[in-house]
Amino acid sequence: MKRDLQVTQTRERILKAAAACFAEKGYSGCSVQDIADRAEVSKGALYGHFKSKAELFKAMIAIEHGLGAERAQKAAEKTPYLDGIIWFMTECIRNSGFPMDHRLWAEVLAVAARDPDMRNAFVTSERATRRFFTTLLEKAAAAGEIDASLDLNAVSIWLYALGDGLIARIADDPGFDFQKHIVVFETLVRRALRA
Repeated sequence: MKRDLQVTQTRERILKAAAACFAEKGYSGCSVQDIADRAEVSKGALYGHFKSKAELFKAMIAIEHGLGAERAQKAAEKTPYLDGIIWFMTECIRNSGFPMDHRLWAEVLAVAARDPDMRNAFVTSERATRRFFTTLLEKAAAAGEIDASLDLNAVSIWLYALGDGLIARIADDPGFDFQKHIVVFETLVRRALRA
């Protein structure tokens, strides 16, 4: 039991160190040695958890998308569903999950745009998460809360793109305070989806 806890703690320390390094230096500017040094582990210990830097990066993407899936499922448990849609989106924009932050998410999007292997990992993981969000949209449409004539898969893509854009804005513009714009954000989303 103690060994399992140590393994989990070391893995989380590696993920946290990698997230900080990738956010600061970018994926290509961060070496495995940089990550190991930050995590205070040997390269061998790092490779015991992740076979490569790419695998580590993909793990972070999967963790973030997994958190998104959990949030979408939670939002689908309560009515009105439209409130759940707004909650889901604001949570994803405001609070990136462990080990992600806004700068790292912007880096993930950039790396996925350039690297076909990372793009495939990102798209596969995101599609799985968006299925949960699309189910939430379907519930809202069935309840008459949003326009049922919309292509809800397309809506999920558009809303994810809006979220990604706002996350990038937060990462790039220290003067941008999402909380100050939350009313505008919510109003626009509600108007776009209304039945």
